[in-house]
Formats: sequence, structure tokens, C-alpha cells
Amino acid sequence: MKEDLRIYAKGLAFSGGTYSLRSLDVLISNHRKILDELIAVSLGKNRVDRHIREQIDYQVQIKEGSVELLVDFIFNNKELFAPLAADGGYQLSNTIVSLYKNAIELREAVAKIADKGLQVKIDISNSFNFASNNSSSKVNYNLTNGSILIADPKILLAAQTTKSAVDNVVKSIDGSNVEYVDFGAGVNNQRLSESNKNLLGRRKEEIPATLNIIGRLDMISVSSHRGAIVSDGQRFNVSWDEPLRDKLLKVVDVEAVSFKARPVIDHKSLGDKEIGFHLVDCIQMQGRLDV
Repeated sequence: MKEDLRIYAKGLAFSGGTYSLRSLDVLISNHRKILDELIAVSLGKNRVDRHIREQIDYQVQIKEGSVELLVDFIFNNKELFAPLAADGGYQLSNTIVSLYKNAIELREAVAKIADKGLQVKIDISNSFNFASNNSSSKVNYNLTNGSILIADPKILLAAQTTKSAVDNVVKSIDGSNVEYVDFGAGVNNQRLSESNKNLLGRRKEEIPATLNIIGRLDMISVSSHRGAIVSDGQRFNVSWDEPLRDKLLKVVDVEAVSFKARPVIDHKSLGDKEIGFHLVDCIQMQGRLDV
């Protein structure tokens, strides 16, 4: 495969080698955002930052399709991407396509359960581990009790961080000017079409999905129960209830504390803002050394 990743869109907006500027802009700009966010999540980051933007770029060859974008990854610092780019861009492309597919599957599962009027219950089988990279993760859901099981928290982050760009792509699909958009690498492919319009719905509720975050608590406001956990260079906004206040005060600014938390999101749209967490417990993993 010459290119790392292929994005293909079919529709009248791209026919005959003359493209609609608006449709082409939606296709290119939003897929650039999607790629940025999926690469960041694949590397264990909750958001793409300037450092990642400086270290990777994309070369795009546009072929007349309707319109076909052939993307090649350009690594400025290969050490940063070494676990995912040992073979150039092939492994990275398959990793992010699998993550993208899982993110779409999660959003579709949430939408189906929410449409039935059920409360969504997301269970994550693994702890929040930045080193994890389970590209074969699946999304399993039950329309009877509203439960969803995902194997990797990265799927939840991918669904959240790509939401706005994916929504823009879905909104552009009208069955005529844009019939569908493919996002894939080799045989690994995800298609968005009019059947995915349900992703755009909204139903605001908080979801209890317990996971563990190991890091340091930065107390922002004791009275309003707000703070942030710093973990592997990332900051996660957190809140807590009054009964946990005294316990948390003992671990403020202490490294390597294990926090038990529930993600707080809009569980139909997965929210427009950064994911926050509600703390339910904490454990100090090592004793303080008085020197």
C-alpha cells in the first residue's frame, strides 16, 4: 500500500473533477482534526497539544474519485511515534482507523440506548492506562438494560475528542451532494452515511463508568469541590462530594495516588467539552518519607 490512509467521498459535490469548495473544506479540515485527535489518544494523550502538532504532519494527494484523499504521515520525531510507527505509517494508520471505528460504535450504541429511554451504563474493563493500545477492542451493548462494555478507556476519549469534527462530516452527508465518506487503511474501513444521522442527537445525562486514574491531585477550590488530577503530563478536571473532602485534603499534591472516578459526559452526544471526572475514592499507593 503506497499511502498510509485513504479517505474517499462519493457525491455530486465531487463529480467530474470540479469540486464544491464548501464540501471539500468540510471533508479536509474535519478529517485533519479527526487524525490529530486519534493520534493523540493512541499515544495516551487526552487532547492533541502543540508538541504533537509539531511532530507530525500529513501529505495529501487528491485523486478524482468522486474525491479520494491519500494521506501519508510525516514524522518529525520518530522516537515519539516509535511504538506505532515501526513500519512507517501502516501500523499507525490501522491503529487510528480501529480506534475511529470503536468510537463511532460507542456513539451509535449510546444513541440507540438513549432513544429507547434507558439510562446508559458504561463499564470499562481496563483501568485508565496510558500505555494501553488495544486496537482490537470491541464495543458490546445491551438494548434491554442499557449497559455498554468497552475494553479500553481510549475508546471513550476518542469518541469525545473527535465528536465535533465527526458531527460536521455527518451533517455534510445529504445523500446527493455527499452520499457517503469512507475512512480506512487497507481492508480496515469505516463508512459514514445518512444512516449515521442519529449520532447528532442529544440527551444530557451523566453516566457512571468507574475507572482508575493514577496521578497527583491539584486542589483548585475546596469549597466548590473542584480540582484537577495531573497524570502523565495531562490534566483531568475533577469534582467530588463533601464526604470525600477530608480524605482528599490528605493527598493534595501527593504523587502516585490512585483515584477512583466516574466520567461526566453528555451521554447522547458525548458532550462538546472536555471530559470531566467525579471522584468517589482515593488510595495513597506509597507512604510519605520524612527525611
